[in-house]
Amino acid sequence: MAVVTERQHDEGGRRKRLPPMEGTPVDAGEVPGWTGRIMVWLRVIAQFAGIQLLMVAGTVLGLGILGLGPATASGARLLRRIVDGDASDALWKDFWGGYRADFRRAAVVTVPFIVVIGLAWYELLVLLYYGEGTVAAIFTGAIAAIGAYAVACLAYAPHVLRRYSDAPLPTLRFVALAPLLSPLTALGCIVTTVALMVVFLNWVPLFILMGLSVPLLLSGLIVDRWLDKIDARSADA
Repeated sequence: MAVVTERQHDEGGRRKRLPPMEGTPVDAGEVPGWTGRIMVWLRVIAQFAGIQLLMVAGTVLGLGILGLGPATASGARLLRRIVDGDASDALWKDFWGGYRADFRRAAVVTVPFIVVIGLAWYELLVLLYYGEGTVAAIFTGAIAAIGAYAVACLAYAPHVLRRYSDAPLPTLRFVALAPLLSPLTALGCIVTTVALMVVFLNWVPLFILMGLSVPLLLSGLIVDRWLDKIDARSADA
């Protein structure tokens, strides 16, 4: 990100240079003047849009089903840096470096859940169009529950991938069990992801700029709280 500086008078009347603005919410309170704060938030928005476009490119490059996991895992790392007050000043390099390094592991972990979500969506459409009676209603509820569980697992995956370096199969097993171990966290991820996707789909330009990055950031804040507790228990043990 470009660095912008402001000048101000010190007590002796001389002018001194302020520290550079980094473009994270943490910096907004440290910048004097409302124009400086606006510039910081514009940088935050620019980071979100840049990460969003990189995730879309990474997903397309991986032919969708293979690319979504590596793209969101790499994007999640960059979004977390914004939250931590250490926004990347080399989005392109940092994103593609993480994308390449974690491609195989991220694809192995996320592809099964993407397939389940796709099949559940297809079955729900079939049941809604052709299903009738109690049996169809029961099947609809069961398939919707399976799909929602897969959505929760897919929401956990990028944040587990960015925090830990375990092999693909142990990571997949942990992600598959995580919603059962933390049902409230899983529910929060499902509600947040689905609600934001519904909102963004009604505002296509906003979806193009923020449709992946904002749900990914919010689900990360939810999942990280639970993972912090897991790490704390492991450390105590």
